[in-house]
Amino acid sequence: MNTRLPSNQVLTEFSDALNWQEIERQKRIFNQMLKDAAAAGDEDLPLQAMSEAIGADVKLYYDPSPNGANVILSETQGHSFVLGSVVSKRYRGEKTFAQSVVPYNLNPSVNHTNIHETDNPGTRMRALGAEVELGLVHPDGKSPTEAEMQNYMRTYQEHARRLGITPHVDREACQYQIETHIAPSVGYYKTRSALQGILTALVTSCEETGLQTAILSSYPTLSDFHLTEDPKVQTAVDLMTEVNAHFPEYVQRLAVAQERYHIGPDALNVVQMFRIHGCHIHLDLAGRSEALGLLTFYTMLRSATAAANAAVLKGGPFVNGTCDAELLCTREYLRRTTITGRYLEIPISPHLMPGALDKYAGLLLSERANSTGRAMLCEESIGEPISAMHNGIGRVRSDLQTSRRICTVESTGMPANLSASRMAAVLTDFEFSHAVMEQYFRKHGCDLEPMYNDRAMWSVLGPLDGETFARLHDLSDRQCTDMVLTTAAGEEMSLADFYEKKRRFMHRALDDVTEITPRDIDDVYTSLTRMLEPPSGHQAQTIEQFVYDAKLKSTGNWGRILRNAFEDEGGVPGTYNPDAVLKVVNRINAAMRTRFLSN
Repeated sequence: MNTRLPSNQVLTEFSDALNWQEIERQKRIFNQMLKDAAAAGDEDLPLQAMSEAIGADVKLYYDPSPNGANVILSETQGHSFVLGSVVSKRYRGEKTFAQSVVPYNLNPSVNHTNIHETDNPGTRMRALGAEVELGLVHPDGKSPTEAEMQNYMRTYQEHARRLGITPHVDREACQYQIETHIAPSVGYYKTRSALQGILTALVTSCEETGLQTAILSSYPTLSDFHLTEDPKVQTAVDLMTEVNAHFPEYVQRLAVAQERYHIGPDALNVVQMFRIHGCHIHLDLAGRSEALGLLTFYTMLRSATAAANAAVLKGGPFVNGTCDAELLCTREYLRRTTITGRYLEIPISPHLMPGALDKYAGLLLSERANSTGRAMLCEESIGEPISAMHNGIGRVRSDLQTSRRICTVESTGMPANLSASRMAAVLTDFEFSHAVMEQYFRKHGCDLEPMYNDRAMWSVLGPLDGETFARLHDLSDRQCTDMVLTTAAGEEMSLADFYEKKRRFMHRALDDVTEITPRDIDDVYTSLTRMLEPPSGHQAQTIEQFVYDAKLKSTGNWGRILRNAFEDEGGVPGTYNPDAVLKVVNRINAAMRTRFLSN
């Protein structure tokens, strides 16, 4: 089968030439010496000392580098591999070269023939972590100040600790956005409980600070969308603005979107149009296997499952006080205003794909990637290489700087939603799907022929072609959960029918994974089908029913409910009516107070 994945022959030839344990040994020594050099404030790396300690030639890809961007390589038996990499001086802030080097933690020599030798001898459930992005706004529509944002974050952390959930909260690019964290967990009920805790802490913090949440797929209210002053944000603004300006089509896309959503001269750059809220999902990669990450990205993140899960969470027809006339969810439209939001077929592997190391290093040198992990997201179909750093699929994370050297596959295609049940079901389905893909990898590597021959598996987890994947996203933007899904096998079905099909498939596929019981599987997929097609035949029609009605909560078409609420408040879809949008946001918050503070 012809795919963009490296062949099993490539995987095994690489691991025969470079022993995975030798790569791990060298990386441990390198990481410690890098840590020491960074702590000492050294500008340069002690390459000679590193070479002597490792017992191999440690060198720079560019020597010299004209702007400081580089890749640090080692070798064994005449073959090179990446130890770490560094962005150009433009993106480093006040850090030295040594302090800016990011270790490359994926191991390209761990494949289906030796993964059982690592610390992951068998398939098991991987702990899932996630972040949920949301906006904040005053009840009268006024934007919060920086001081008010800081106070809200402190208040949220206090309430999160009292509730026993992870208090970690980050800032996003816009001053009025935050990102809350879900601690790694396994299973539907634990994940739903964590999400309910987050929502409770958010609502309680609103009561104390006087702010309101905007937990929709896009920041909805009239706003200048002021960006934070964080240097990381400013360099991203520079990069995205500069790259977009190279492509007239994207300059025009930005202008059309500004007119569509009545965005004035105070928000002219592409990042200020990037008002999206996501639910980002991370799962550990067994053995830090680079090949497993590529396989999972190419299949699971580009499958009918990914399209269905996104549709379940979609809902948010508002941008800047405007209700879109066509879209029930505006997130993907906003993403497509920047060339960095192009869909990516597969990340590059600097080791397992011909010429990919040159592309990886070249993106860093050309300053088309403002972080080393994003240099794997190389997209070339527009005539010159750019980093698809905001593609609506995800990425393989080689650059998470933790003591455990965790590497993850990350889904970035899921919107935020205020239903804890919907998000928990999607997140747990992601866990289950990843367990299936890991199990498949251990048996078949990156060969997709056995998956293609298993039509049930191909249907739910097989890769969709790029045109079909984009078409399904566009369809769900317009119809949300009323869409008809197309699978990789060419079947067309409702979302409820798809999840019933997946429930039956999962019982067979996960039978050998002892941590997952039949009840665990039914809990996820029965919950999804109940929310999509309630046995009673009745679905939520209003915000209040969707949020807290004992029988109807989390049912119904969330995007259509929001549009109907806008019309109830006197708005006409397709028009600019900030007052009506704000009334909808305030109704959502009133419903959440009833749901989470009534006890």
